Amino acid sequence: MCDSLEENMPMNCIRKRFTAAAVMALAASCAQADVLVSNLAQPERSFSELTSLFWAAQSFTTDGSGHALLSIDAMLGTSAYRGDDTEYVAELHASGPGIIGSLLTTFSFGSMPSGAPTSISLLPTSGVTLAAGTTYWLVMGERHGSLDSEYLGWSYADGNASTGPGSLGAFGYSTDGGMSWAASTFDTPNPFRLAVNVASPVPEPSSLALTALGLLALMAMRRVHRTE
Repeated sequence: MCDSLEENMPMNCIRKRFTAAAVMALAASCAQADVLVSNLAQPERSFSELTSLFWAAQSFTTDGSGHALLSIDAMLGTSAYRGDDTEYVAELHASGPGIIGSLLTTFSFGSMPSGAPTSISLLPTSGVTLAAGTTYWLVMGERHGSLDSEYLGWSYADGNASTGPGSLGAFGYSTDGGMSWAASTFDTPNPFRLAVNVASPVPEPSSLALTALGLLALMAMRRVHRTE
């Protein structure tokens, strides 16, 4: 047995113990992807019609950990008549003195569906780490030239409830295509519907130490195997 107190422990028992230590250390330092905050399960109250002049933004605040942003799902749809030259805007901004702060990343996405808003996955075009306890803004709008009757619809919730460790805050709006912004002052802001998807929390130094321990254990196991 591997738990015997004999002076000369069999090499396969040593190997098993090194393997167990490595697996436990590596598992302790890893976490699954998660939803930081979401209100997609909330019923829709209505939707805002975003144009080349009227843009909207929804704020969210992180919890006490840093997170790598994976994607944001937003409930979006377009009018049935839209021009081929329409450009949809999806951006992540920091919070700033003018409500909306500096641009952090843009998002890529597939074709926008016409009709009622549906969940669209927005993928960041560059890596973004969301800092702990910090507010960010998802900005949505459009640019177009020839067809001014076209709009992008963004669904907003019938209530303020959300799930996840983060939180949703006020929404913002711009009447000049994102040049200047104002924040909502409603008691019930009815946030735009979205879900912020993040990777595991940014490792703390103690987590990095656990990872290093796991790697060292695996290396030691390989050395034991070669000496047999």
